Amino acid sequence: MIKPLEENQRSSNMKSLVKTLAILSSFDEENPIQRTSDIAERLQMNISTVSRHLNTMLDWGFLERDEYTGYYFPGPEIVALAGRSLQANNVYRHAFPEVHRLSHQFHVCGHMAVPQEREIIHLISSCSQNLTDLLIPMGHRHPMHCSAMGRVILAYLPPIQSQAILKISDFKKYTFGTKNDISEINQELILTRQRGYCKLINELAEGTGSIAAPIFNRNREPVASVSVSMSARSLCKIEREEELAKAVITSAGRISSKLGYYPK
Repeated sequence: MIKPLEENQRSSNMKSLVKTLAILSSFDEENPIQRTSDIAERLQMNISTVSRHLNTMLDWGFLERDEYTGYYFPGPEIVALAGRSLQANNVYRHAFPEVHRLSHQFHVCGHMAVPQEREIIHLISSCSQNLTDLLIPMGHRHPMHCSAMGRVILAYLPPIQSQAILKISDFKKYTFGTKNDISEINQELILTRQRGYCKLINELAEGTGSIAAPIFNRNREPVASVSVSMSARSLCKIEREEELAKAVITSAGRISSKLGYYPK
């Protein structure tokens, strides 16, 4: 039987861990650097509590601090931890050479991402020299419903699962071309399955287009996707679309086979 004192200690440790993780997670793309007061205000926490947790993460190397401005930002231990995570990720290891080859062979920007709830998280981005403006940093998130890699995953998920994701999506309009009607998106999902890839133009950013194909595991589940991005003008050419669609589908197929997937 757990003694009351031990039970209280466990509860206290759990609360402390939750606060630490909440503070660490508050460093996102919109807030890459923060002061103690910024974090306390965002998380509705006591400044002294936030300061104590920040100092602990500073000691462990998970955060760094600019002594001149007082701003905190993610430290080298985060990078090291991310590196260990990626090296243990089979999808990443098999996809990296494929994405790199696509970008340089076809003079496009290649990407690989994995799904998380209603978003995709970019793990790989590789660009040819003249397309560095399309380079996407590792860890960047895009909504599934209006990104090529996200939409192609939605298309191959069980309908109940894909509809549940769409129901919790915010359908923000990123450009004039962003599709934000569920019925219209569902038609796109049907079309995507029919042709085996997703083509998306002017939905996340004006003037850009992408083609994506799904990556499957041994259980035939879409666990990631690979894509190429370029100018919308280039992708509007039928011969260019066909060339890139074939290349992306082939690359996604090779990655899937290494994960144990085989077509029926």
